[in-house]
This record gives sequence, structure tokens and C-alpha cells, in this order.
Amino acid sequence: MILLALAAAAAAKPAETPQRFLDRVYANYRKADFSPFRHPASYFAPRLLAAINEDSRLARGEVGYLDGDPLCQCQDAAGLRARVANVRARGTSGADAQVILDYPDNTPTRIRLSLTLTRAGWRIADVSAHGEPSLLRALQQSNTKARSHH
Repeated sequence: MILLALAAAAAAKPAETPQRFLDRVYANYRKADFSPFRHPASYFAPRLLAAINEDSRLARGEVGYLDGDPLCQCQDAAGLRARVANVRARGTSGADAQVILDYPDNTPTRIRLSLTLTRAGWRIADVSAHGEPSLLRALQQSNTKARSHH
């Protein structure tokens, strides 16, 4: 009976908000060796994760389309100060957010993240940054091209 009560209490706890999820993601960048690619399923939605994994597989040990971390728009996040701004819900299972990436000696950069609610919680479904309106679409196009060359 106690286990059932604990399970019910755990199930009833409020789900993490998109804002809290992103605050937690970007707090990880305070650790010098953080990379979302160490545990990508904890950060990326299934479709984006599949495209990232396929890019890596098709690159066969070389650098594929993805040559850096799309969440920090960098290869080295040293000194990053990220601020999550303008989180807007899209229905009950989606959200959009702007993140301002601020590095020492550089102009702050804005990126847009599309989030989706999965069974595991909020995940990043797409990244839009300067010159790249959709990371997911760019990866899918690159993967299609790479497949046709193999």
C-alpha cells in the first residue's frame, strides 16, 4: 500500500515547465566539460535526435553536418552566460523560446528553440539560429544528400 501511495504521489507531481527545463539545460554549461551529446536523449526530441544520430553515422568518424553544439552555437562554451527569454506555450505539448547566448568579448546572439513534450519530459525539437532557420530540416537535407553518395 505504501508503494502505491508513493507511486501515486510521484505521478501527481507537477511536470517541469519549458522554462525550468531550459534553465536546467543551460545551467549545465557552467560545468567545463558539459556536452548535450553525452546524453542526447535527455535534451533532444526523438526526430531531432534521430537526425543527429544519422548525421554522425553517415559521417563515419569524420565531422558531419553538425560541427558544434547547436545549443550554445559553439565548439567551446567557456564563459557562456545564457539567458532563457520569451518562453511561449504552443498548445499543451509545445513551446517556443528565445535564448540569448552571451560570451565574453562577443556580441550576444539570439537563438530560437522549439520544444515538445515527450513521455520523458520537455525536449528540444528544433533550433533556429542566424543563417539556419531549422537545424532539423538542415540535418535531414544533409543526411538525404549523404545517403545518396554512399
